[in-house]
Amino acid sequence: MESIFQPRSEEVDNRGPPLLIINGAVTGVAAIVVALRIISRALVVKRFGLDDWTITAATITAILNVAVAGLGVKYGTGKHKWDLSKADAVPAAKLRYVTHIIYTVISGLIKLSICLLYLRLFPNIRRTTLGTIAFITAMSIAIILATIFQCSPIDAVYNITKYENYSCFPSIPFWYATAALSLVTDIWILLLPIKTILGLQVGTKKRFVLIGLLSMGAFACIASIIRMVYIVKLYQSSDPSWDTFGVSVSSGIEVAIAIIASSIPSIKPIVDILFPRLFPTVNASHTAGDRMYGDSSKPVSHFRRQHEDMSLVQLTAKEYHGDEIEMGTQR
Repeated sequence: MESIFQPRSEEVDNRGPPLLIINGAVTGVAAIVVALRIISRALVVKRFGLDDWTITAATITAILNVAVAGLGVKYGTGKHKWDLSKADAVPAAKLRYVTHIIYTVISGLIKLSICLLYLRLFPNIRRTTLGTIAFITAMSIAIILATIFQCSPIDAVYNITKYENYSCFPSIPFWYATAALSLVTDIWILLLPIKTILGLQVGTKKRFVLIGLLSMGAFACIASIIRMVYIVKLYQSSDPSWDTFGVSVSSGIEVAIAIIASSIPSIKPIVDILFPRLFPTVNASHTAGDRMYGDSSKPVSHFRRQHEDMSLVQLTAKEYHGDEIEMGTQR
């Protein structure tokens, strides 16, 4: 039988640099989108809500995750285990363990941010949304605690050679269950406002915008499925430092897409300012806009209301107050 500790070659296979480039790039794009959201909500609309704080926390945590992954690459993440020194093997495994915990925190924050956005925009599904928030909070806390305490002693999960006697619960069924729960909640959150959105009276361009937003959410779900496959492969692997590449990249892409998709509705105000011709029907000050809001001489508060996020909803015949959409008979 061939030894798993193969001799080192002059050129060592290393997936670490591409891992950092991919995750750094997608997280960077997500951070830019969130920065635009912060500007839109804090400076243009001047209504910075709990959903904005939550997605900001998720983005900061995602950047932290990239930094931790970078530290893992320093210690050999992305290399075959036979190319790792004994001094680097344990730190690499420990950082891999930390990234799994951080991922759960990020995922939970993103889901909560989307639900909090729904509370502002869709009061007709308030009770269902509150129930979803409660479930996601409980689920995220449970997964974080289970990930931390999956072995006894705790550090046996990344340093089994330290102990002669230790115990861990079966990791593969656990990660199957957590990945499946995450995917189901992703799909549930994606579908939650569908009935309300489809009932909006919008033009063809706005309908394509809505379809695009929903498609981005669907891409995040696909990335979540891919991650589920890779994480099970990782926990079955005899070469985890090498096979962590798939989990890390799919997690980074999933998180970035989810952050971007959840932030696009809230960057609409600044998009209207930077690219006023992109959605001309929203900004028309002498047509439908005049009938709904009056002329363009209104004060800044009028401008903020006119350019509120998800402003495509304002083109319907339904009454719009602040951040909420009055759904009339749909309540």
